[in-house]
Amino acid sequence: MSSVRQKPEDSADGCRAMAASNREQAATTPNDHMRATLQRSAEAWTARASLLDRLEARFNARAAENVAGQPTRLGMESQENG
Repeated sequence: MSSVRQKPEDSADGCRAMAASNREQAATTPNDHMRATLQRSAEAWTARASLLDRLEARFNARAAENVAGQPTRLGMESQENG
């Protein structure tokens, strides 16, 4: 599900990287308000990563079910010749 042009926020790994960056910035900022904002942002990126992971897993499961439900070419040929 990856693309050469995919934005970081469109992949679970990219979201986790953005969350890590926000946490790092939050740890080094002296401003309480900015720290809280960055921590909330990190939580949001983590939630988005989790969502994207679930969506990808469901997509892959459906794709596998579709492939498993398709007759094999060999099976189709034997039915056609039978």
